[in-house]
Amino acid sequence: MRTRLGSTAILCVIAAVFVLERVTGAVGNDAHLLGLGALPDSGQLDHEYWRLITFGFLHYNLTHVLLNTVLLLLVGPIVERRAGTAWLLLIFLSASVASGAGILFKHLLWPSQGASIGASGGLFGLLGAALVLGYRLPSLSRVVRVGLIVVLVLGLTYSVFPGVSMVGHIVGLIVGTGIALLIRANAPTPSVAAA
Repeated sequence: MRTRLGSTAILCVIAAVFVLERVTGAVGNDAHLLGLGALPDSGQLDHEYWRLITFGFLHYNLTHVLLNTVLLLLVGPIVERRAGTAWLLLIFLSASVASGAGILFKHLLWPSQGASIGASGGLFGLLGAALVLGYRLPSLSRVVRVGLIVVLVLGLTYSVFPGVSMVGHIVGLIVGTGIALLIRANAPTPSVAAA
């Protein structure tokens, strides 16, 4: 269970925030989502930099939260078992914030109405990390490695659909991959020492 503590924590925060969205009537409502911390598609933060964190825990509807939950359940435990909870959380949060910054930059150039939300940038960061760790640390089976590549291809294909942020996904993937390259490939696996 210890190897899934970080993944479980992320899942619990996403679920709790979605319940808050349901209770406040924010599901599917851009104005209410902006009130809860979404990124404005106008590209203007007005010094509300906390939105770069909060937007990553908000979701537009049940389908959105379920897709991100499935991705978290697929890649979170892989990263956490191979790198640890601290790395998992660092990768997720860094990739999420960076993807928010990428989305804001895009909207500064091409402002529009609405809000950007979702954990996808952070989860694509975990996907990139899982791929790096899966190929650098030989304990991951070939089937799982191929599965991760299939998830990557499906995720990038989904990214071209209208209303989905390709920029957020790509930035998250790049950041997660980059951070995973900093993790020592020969790091010892934590174990309980016998006294």
